[in-house]
Amino acid sequence: MTVNSPPINSTPVPDALLSVLACPETGGSLVLEQDALVSPTNGTRYPLVGAVPWLLPSPSNSLVDWGAKLNHFNQTLLSEIKDLEKAVAQTDGATHERMQRLLQGKKIFLRRVSELLLPMVRAQASTKQAYDALRDRAPTTQNLLSYEANLYRDWVWGQEENKLTAEIVASLLTNEVAGKVVVIGAGAGRLALDLHRAWQAELTVATDINPLLVMAAEHLLSGSDLPFVEFPLQPRKSEFAAIEHLIHGEERPENFHFVFSDATKPSVKRSAFDVVVTPWFVDIQPLEFGRFLRQLNHYVPVGGQWINFGSLVFNQRREKLCYSIDEVQSIAEQQGFQIESIQEHEIPYLQSPYNAGYRMERVWSWTAKKIADVQAISSPQVLPPWLLDGAQPIPKAEYFQRFAYTHRVYAQLTSEVDGRTSISKIAKKFARQNKMEDSEAQRLVLEFFMDLHRQNT
Repeated sequence: MTVNSPPINSTPVPDALLSVLACPETGGSLVLEQDALVSPTNGTRYPLVGAVPWLLPSPSNSLVDWGAKLNHFNQTLLSEIKDLEKAVAQTDGATHERMQRLLQGKKIFLRRVSELLLPMVRAQASTKQAYDALRDRAPTTQNLLSYEANLYRDWVWGQEENKLTAEIVASLLTNEVAGKVVVIGAGAGRLALDLHRAWQAELTVATDINPLLVMAAEHLLSGSDLPFVEFPLQPRKSEFAAIEHLIHGEERPENFHFVFSDATKPSVKRSAFDVVVTPWFVDIQPLEFGRFLRQLNHYVPVGGQWINFGSLVFNQRREKLCYSIDEVQSIAEQQGFQIESIQEHEIPYLQSPYNAGYRMERVWSWTAKKIADVQAISSPQVLPPWLLDGAQPIPKAEYFQRFAYTHRVYAQLTSEVDGRTSISKIAKKFARQNKMEDSEAQRLVLEFFMDLHRQNT
């Protein structure tokens, strides 16, 4: 069975959706022209990818970047398939059956993903010749399979978790009516759909940057079934190593739409929504929390509502930016939000019936009212200037020196490998060169080669 992807421009952008969208670079209105939304101010064309607006700044660059991620995915899968074909030939019994199941599953999975993302590949042939700017790259921390398990939770086996999450979040609505709602980081869309129905929202816009999750949800909301393969990390049984699902589609509710959008660079008009929801998002987005809230302030008017749900395990390397719940309240108020109530919950997270491992997650939910306008950051760049401008000098940072030293050591050790020299001899030479005890050098060199062996076998 194949996945029949909808054409790039299968449906026009409805007026209700178009009325809230804006150019992420200028903030101005957009007009629909054939297969793209166009900014009259600067002429930028934002393509429709399977009828979903691709509203990322420098859209051609971001399409090329996600295209590169798709190519990497294809090459990685092809390499895995080649290794599995060898394993199938070298095994027998139950192991042979498991390897055969994995091999067939990987082949099907590769084909399904390629079919599903065909609209994105088509949309790449837009305007830019080359990947000429770093400022609007897809996040390096995300690839096509980031949060892939969320697709199965949302559409296959996560009914308990989905119901519990939706009940918690839906109960936080303080207005009598939801009005217009935007769900940021909506992923495969289940929570956004549940809230849209529970609140009977006038309009719900679900935003994300991951093409696999969004295109899968779009396919399912066209009413079409989606054959897909799940690979549990810790399969409970051999037969669960690769599970072929036929995910059933459903009817799209009225006035529910997906948009490809970066939450830190809003692609909607200022104060366009009555409610903004951030599920499992504030801690994984790249900006410092206060800077992110300056961008979030853009989405709702004074008196509008912000509802948050999820973890506070901040995706920051610096300890001072990994805020506690007490700090969160203070920072929110500085950026125009007054948190009115906070709850703590313990819920199952990704509790798949096919996977031996899952966790109970302690999460926070809160509702906040916007009490003041705060100016958004015009260019919320997380990359330093010397990465954006190739003419600028690279600073003499300590981490470059650490990197250079580490890789000199790696090169020093691997250059000794000639097919005749033992680890003991390499370690003795290493000890002399680096003025350390023979026993310490022996341990470090042995660990290095053990790690190298594990990574390549």
